Amino acid sequence: MPNVSENTRNWPSKIKAHLFQDKNTMKQIWLDLKTHLREDFSWKSYSLIIGLVVLLTALSYSTNIEAEIYNNSSSNYFVFYSIFYPILFYVFVFLKSGITPFKNKTFMILSFIYVYCLAANTGFIGYKSWIEDLPLYERFYVRNIIANSKGLFIIMGTMALVYFAYERKNLPNFYGLSFKNHNFKPYLWLLLLMVPLIAGAATQADFLKAYPAFKPWKYESIYGLSTNQMAWIFEGFYLFDFIRVEAIFRGALVIGLARFLGKDSVLIMAALYCVFHFGKPLGETISSLFGGYLLGVIALRQINIIGGCIVHMGIAGLMNLAAHIAHMLNS
Repeated sequence: MPNVSENTRNWPSKIKAHLFQDKNTMKQIWLDLKTHLREDFSWKSYSLIIGLVVLLTALSYSTNIEAEIYNNSSSNYFVFYSIFYPILFYVFVFLKSGITPFKNKTFMILSFIYVYCLAANTGFIGYKSWIEDLPLYERFYVRNIIANSKGLFIIMGTMALVYFAYERKNLPNFYGLSFKNHNFKPYLWLLLLMVPLIAGAATQADFLKAYPAFKPWKYESIYGLSTNQMAWIFEGFYLFDFIRVEAIFRGALVIGLARFLGKDSVLIMAALYCVFHFGKPLGETISSLFGGYLLGVIALRQINIIGGCIVHMGIAGLMNLAAHIAHMLNS
C-alpha cells in the first residue's frame, strides 16, 4: 500500500493538513464549513452556478420532461442523461474554475468516467424489459430491487476498477470509505437535528406520495414472503444504495477530483447533486443543494465519507419511518 506522503503528493496543502487527524467533531465541522465559505465564496461563481441550478429546477418541475422521456423510451432516457450530466458538470466546472482544468488530460479522463457512470446508472432503465413477463406484484418488487442495486455494479464497480488500476497511488483510501480515526457522534447529532424537519415534511402531500420508498400496503405477498418481510429486504437494498450515492458524489467528484479542482469541487458537486434530485419532492431537491454542500465540505476536509453515509442513510430511514407512521395515523 502506498504511504501517505506518496499518495497525497498532488493534493492542495490546505486539504492535506486534515488527513488522518481526528477533527470530525461537531465544532470542527462547523468551523470547517465557515472556513470553506470564507475561502471559497465568490459572488460571481456562486451566483452563476446557483442561478443556473434554479433555472433548471424551475424548468424540470414545470415541464416534468424527465418523466416524459422515461415513459417514452428507455433508450432515449439513457441518451438524455448520457449527454445532460456530462455537459452540465463541465459547465459547472467552467463557471467555478475557468478553463484551467480542461487543459489537464488526466482530469478530463477521470472526471468523464465518474460523471458518465453516474449518468449511465441514472439513465439505465432497460432492465424493465427483462422482467415484463413477471406477474404484476413480482414485477414491481423486482424492479425496485434492481433499481436500488444496479449502482453497485455500474458505479461502485467502475470506481473500483479506476481506483485499483490507477488512483490507488493518488488517494489515501478508497474515495473516503475509511473508518480510521472516525468519530460518529457529530453525525448522530446532525440526524437528531433533522428529526423535526422530517416530521414536518411528513405532513405534506408530495412527501407522502414519494415516501416511504416501499409501500407494503400496495403489495401482495410474493415468493412466500410477508409484506413486512418484503419491506425489510427492500429497505436493506434501499439504504445500502446511499453508500453508492456518497461514493460517487462526495467520494469521486470531491475527494477524487480534489487534486485538480481543490475547494472548487464542493460547489460543482453540490450543484450536480441538486440536479440529480430532479423528480423528487421540490423541498427535498432544494435542500439537497445545501445538504450536498455541507457533506462535500466534510468529505473534502476529512478525506472521509463515512459520516456522510451515516447521515444520508439515517435521513432516508427516518423519512421512510415518518411516512409509515403518517400512513398508519391517516388510515
